[in-house]
Amino acid sequence: MRLLSAGLAFFLGAVLFAAARAENGLTGAPILNRPVGARSSGMGRAFTAVPGDVEDIMYNPAGLAFAPSLKAYAAYMNGFGGGNYGFAGIPLKLWNFVLTPAFLYYNSGGMDLNLSDGTTGNVVGEMDKVSMLSAAYQPLHGLALGATVKRTEIDLAETASASAMSYDFGALYSIEDGLSFGAASLNNGAAIKFEDKGDPSPATFRGGVSYKFVFNPANFLDHSSPVTYCDLVFASDWSKVNKEAGHYQSGLEMNMKMPESIFLSLRVGYLFNRAEDGFTFGLGLRNGPWDFGFGFETAKKLDSRHPVSVSYEF
Repeated sequence: MRLLSAGLAFFLGAVLFAAARAENGLTGAPILNRPVGARSSGMGRAFTAVPGDVEDIMYNPAGLAFAPSLKAYAAYMNGFGGGNYGFAGIPLKLWNFVLTPAFLYYNSGGMDLNLSDGTTGNVVGEMDKVSMLSAAYQPLHGLALGATVKRTEIDLAETASASAMSYDFGALYSIEDGLSFGAASLNNGAAIKFEDKGDPSPATFRGGVSYKFVFNPANFLDHSSPVTYCDLVFASDWSKVNKEAGHYQSGLEMNMKMPESIFLSLRVGYLFNRAEDGFTFGLGLRNGPWDFGFGFETAKKLDSRHPVSVSYEF
């Protein structure tokens, strides 16, 4: 166990060192760094070391190796100025592997087109589509490795388009006492080019830690309450997009089992030193195979965002 911890610590340190060397600037295809899921959103997008959730595919593909069973997942979120995002994924356990096909899109909404050649009309300002296939594997107990292949297609005003391939790599080590460490290198690939000019892919480095604590007794806050299970998940990440400044984000989630086998989840998070982002909040309700998530991302100047999600566990 000590050897695995040292190895993962070295990997995490290398990731953070590489990220620190990136230059300030801009990259293309921001959709690749715009997670949509309600749970991760409510926890301030601090999700690199949270194992076993479909939303891991957008933070650390290794986390998918801990997916408990077959689950179909879909999420939606409003964007700025009438735009919207959507995401769907389904982890499939095959022997010791978990394969996860997924799809992410962004639609900016309609815009009036008036070109110099006389072409007019109303078109979609921007449509981004990302097709993903992820594979995760546990070579040793508690240690998971994962990788994702992505194909991104971007259409601008239905007059210009670009496409590119990119790749994610990640590792996650989960200790039996609830402590997990994770690191990932995301969106490595070719530049996003329109004709002859392009912007580099938004290569991103993430490192994080999470800790899950189970309360005993579960109704420690009120011994007369009908809560039969309660845990608290804390997560904190450091992330850096190539050519941009690095940032911290942290989140908390409390899960409680209520009467009638209903699980209630309360979430809160904060994104530090962001120009437009700050506090996030979330709520989850699970009953049997169905799981519903709701989120609220505050914004300092632009519209707030409200991710919602639904999943069904087979």
